[in-house]
Amino acid sequence: MTKQSEHKIFFVGMALSNSSNYDTGVAVLDSSRKLISLDKLYSVDDIALYFENYKTKKQSVFAISTPSDNTLLEGKWRIHSKNYKMLDEKFEINRNSWTNRNSPRCSDIFLELKNSGVTIFRYDIFQLRQAYGLEANYVSRSSLDCKNLQSALKLKYGFSGLPENMLPASNLEAILGAMFAYDVHNGADTRVMYEYMGLDVLSKI
Repeated sequence: MTKQSEHKIFFVGMALSNSSNYDTGVAVLDSSRKLISLDKLYSVDDIALYFENYKTKKQSVFAISTPSDNTLLEGKWRIHSKNYKMLDEKFEINRNSWTNRNSPRCSDIFLELKNSGVTIFRYDIFQLRQAYGLEANYVSRSSLDCKNLQSALKLKYGFSGLPENMLPASNLEAILGAMFAYDVHNGADTRVMYEYMGLDVLSKI
């Protein structure tokens, strides 16, 4: 993915939300893995403007999460039924994209960054939490889960500068993404799980 010989000084994690109704978290680490910036974005225009104003793209590594499609029906039986439910007499699978698992939100922005020479890849937040030993022991993104994740980042991974008050889930997941970008650049073992909208989705081994 990235070569250690390439000089990268910033590592950006973005926990992308599946719509503007929810916040997108952004975290930036420097070359010593110190947290230097936390931010929240909402609309696609906010995200596009963030990258437009980000002046050190070529000196940075970007890790972007793959959010679930918000049209995905909840419930195990409904998810399994998606592949078999009769939609019409012609049995058209994926009619109106309703069986999509991932949201394509902002994919054109990320692909444009990649084509311009920026180092950027995607990740799955649930797989990444498992790889770093930060599995959700409580309901995902609940207050208890956020408190547990924030404490683990402080105690297990040395982010002692995190505030005592609880950070939003999106910011905590963005910090984890930024840490993954840092580790990938520094030679961590990874594999490509699949390609989504032109970008590799990496997992940590």
